[in-house]
Amino acid sequence: MNLFIHAAPISLAATEAALERLANPPRSRHALIAELVNPRAMSFAQDEAAYVRLRRAVAVHLHGDEQRIILSCSVYNGFAPRLRAELGIPVERSDDAGVWTVLGCGTRIGLAVSYPPSYAIVESHLNAVAAELGRKALAVPVLRENAFAFADEPDRYGQVLADAVRSASDVDCVFLAQFSMDPFAPRVAEQTQVPVVSALEACLQRLATSQKLDVSWEHGS
Repeated sequence: MNLFIHAAPISLAATEAALERLANPPRSRHALIAELVNPRAMSFAQDEAAYVRLRRAVAVHLHGDEQRIILSCSVYNGFAPRLRAELGIPVERSDDAGVWTVLGCGTRIGLAVSYPPSYAIVESHLNAVAAELGRKALAVPVLRENAFAFADEPDRYGQVLADAVRSASDVDCVFLAQFSMDPFAPRVAEQTQVPVVSALEACLQRLATSQKLDVSWEHGS
């Protein structure tokens, strides 16, 4: 069982919709914990208090059948290793699968982040994975305003993303680094000639592949 930890209804809705599009979706359960973030905040402290808040919230939703926890709220991604160590359960960053995907597209990554406090967190992970692979990577900001503050207005949210990507230039791909952006990926793709990578889609593809491998192992094939 995959346990998704969401901090906003739009992320939960986007994930459920994406799962429904899969022929064999990975077994999943969702927890919506709105108090994890203030969507209108322009800063976020990755401190002990934030970790304790996350740890306590996750603990409430553990049923004992979890094979993996996915943090859909990117500002908490930096806590994934510590949470994994303390719970003894694999913890997936929301941006990890997508980062590995975009690094296969080129060097200049158009990074779209709708919640400003998340930008540095995703950029840091992009650089760390690139260094691990011995590759060069440069994050190019695509979206500069706090679009997440009006994420409950889908038309406006999607249009802001599309407009921002239309203005992006000299990038090898565009990375929609937050799960809430996934429903607008087709609209965004119409605005550019380069590949558009959705963090949510990349994450679900990884989970689906992992599920297939688990089934194959169980059947000894």
